[in-house]
Amino acid sequence: MTDILADTAVQQVLSRSILLAGLVIARLMPVVMLAPFLGGKAAPAQVKLGLALTLTVLVYPAVWNAPGSVAALDVGPLVITGLVFKELAVGATLGFIAALVFDAARMAGRLIDTTRGASKSMSMVPELKTRVTTSANLLMQFFIVMFFLTGGHRVFLRAVMLSFERIPPHTFPELSGRGAALTFALARFVADAIELAVLLAFPVIAALLLTNVFLALVNKAAPQINVFFLGMPLKAMIGVIVVLLALGPLTTRFLSSASDAYGRTLELTDSVDPEAP
Repeated sequence: MTDILADTAVQQVLSRSILLAGLVIARLMPVVMLAPFLGGKAAPAQVKLGLALTLTVLVYPAVWNAPGSVAALDVGPLVITGLVFKELAVGATLGFIAALVFDAARMAGRLIDTTRGASKSMSMVPELKTRVTTSANLLMQFFIVMFFLTGGHRVFLRAVMLSFERIPPHTFPELSGRGAALTFALARFVADAIELAVLLAFPVIAALLLTNVFLALVNKAAPQINVFFLGMPLKAMIGVIVVLLALGPLTTRFLSSASDAYGRTLELTDSVDPEAP
C-alpha cells in the first residue's frame, strides 16, 4: 500500500482528485449559504458544510468522468487560485438567484404591512437572522414549506448539478462577447423579483385602496366620525383576511415564478458556456 502511494503517478491522480473536489465544494458552499430553503443563515456552519459535502459526493462522479476534467488540473498555483475564485463566483450567482424569489416574498410582506399600517410590528426570521414585518415572515415561512412540498428544491438542485456540465470546474468560462447577455440576464432576475413582490402584494393593496375610498365616503357623509382611528384596526383586519383568502393563488404564482427563475438559470449558464455557439 505504501509503495502504491509512493508512486508519482498515483500521487498526481490523488492531488488532482482532491483539487477537483475542492473546486466542487467551492461552488456548492455559497449556494448552501445563500439559499434560504437549504438553511441560509439559520443553519449552523457544521450543517451547511455537511450538506455541501453531501452534494459534492453526489455530483463528484459526474464531474470526474467529464472529458479532460482531471488532466486539465495539471496547472500552476496561479491558475488554481483563479479556478477557485471562478467557482465561488458561480456558486454565489446561483445562490443569489435561489434567494431572489424568497426576497420577493419578503418584500411583498413588507408592502402589505406598510399599506395596512402594521410596518412597526416585527418578528425574527431564522433564515435571515433579522427582524422583518409579520406578513413578510408569514409569507416567507409559508412559501418555504410549499416550496419543499411541491418539489421546488429538486428543480433548483437539478439546475445546480447541470451547471457543472455547462461550466465545468476545470475550465474558465468564455465571457468575450457574452458580457452584455450575462448582465441582462442578472438584471432580468432582479426585475422579475421586484415584479413578483408587487404581484404578491397587489390583492391586499387593492383591497385596502377600496377600503380607503369607503372610509373617505363615510367621512364625507358623516364628518363627525373619526375615520382615521376607525380605519386603523379595520385596515389591519382586512389585510390579514385578504392574505389568508389569497394564499392559494399567491402560492401558485410564487411557485410558477420560482420554477421559471430556476429554469432560466440554465440559460444563464449557457451564456458563459465555452462550447456555446
